[in-house]
Amino acid sequence: MRRRSRIITIEDVRFVYENYAKMSANEIAEKLGISRFQVNKIVNELRKRGVNIPKKIGKKVNVYDQFVEELKKEGKI
Repeated sequence: MRRRSRIITIEDVRFVYENYAKMSANEIAEKLGISRFQVNKIVNELRKRGVNIPKKIGKKVNVYDQFVEELKKEGKI
């Protein structure tokens, strides 16, 4: 079943601006009741207009780098 999204409000834009670096697009969308695509559209539109929205912090963790660092600490490499 396809979920319809509602119209974006200024409060939604403000919330996305303040929380985009800390939360995933899915988390923001769920909290606001809009779609993930609307969250990404807000971010893209703000960036297009010159608003500095930071990139995701710690978006993905590279497990291979972590593993190599652990091996170095243990003196195995």
